Amino acid sequence: MQLALLQRRAVDSIKRHALTMSRSSARAQAAILTEYLWAEEGAESSALQRTAAASAPAWLGKLIANQLADEERHAALIRARLGALGAPVDRPPPALAKAKLWWLERAVAPYRAAFAAGEIVVMVAIAAQFESTGVRVFERHLGVLAPEDPLHGMIASIVADERRHAKSCAAALDKLVAPHERFLLAELRERIAAVDRAFGVTIAVGFWCLTAANVLRDRKPQGRELDRGGAS
Repeated sequence: MQLALLQRRAVDSIKRHALTMSRSSARAQAAILTEYLWAEEGAESSALQRTAAASAPAWLGKLIANQLADEERHAALIRARLGALGAPVDRPPPALAKAKLWWLERAVAPYRAAFAAGEIVVMVAIAAQFESTGVRVFERHLGVLAPEDPLHGMIASIVADERRHAKSCAAALDKLVAPHERFLLAELRERIAAVDRAFGVTIAVGFWCLTAANVLRDRKPQGRELDRGGAS
């Protein structure tokens, strides 16, 4: 647990610094927003869609449908901002993201038939983890933005939805799982969390390096113009 806390703090510090750097670079902002788009249209939506497709009670089906509508709205907002930055919106997700999903599938496999409510418990637990991660990601970004920043309103809106989604998923798990199954649910959620944070520091360092490189690329023309001005 102590190691997980240290890991989370390291990831938060590295990514927060990268986000602060990105404020002065359209390229860096576009790269970060593209990662958000992958999450909204990829991992989060996939988890919710699979939950909706599973044998779920009506009350849960309605909840998931509402959350999917929110994710679609988030994706549309991000795509619009990417368009305003002149960035492409069709870049495929990195191989590492697919690898984590592959790993997650295998980590939860022993629990698919472990609950009386069925596989739906596993699907909701995965969705809950992704929503909780989304809260941390967007809160971190919001924390480095000034209120007048063009991204502030969009990120604040997404954060509000993600907080609501995380609470709704947690409440749904409580409703689905019987008291004697609580220890199994705790095991399952820890497995999912372990996969979600796997390679966290490595990914954060890569995120920082990509952001720094994009910031430098946006600064290069300025530097060249200054060099030409000094030579004239």
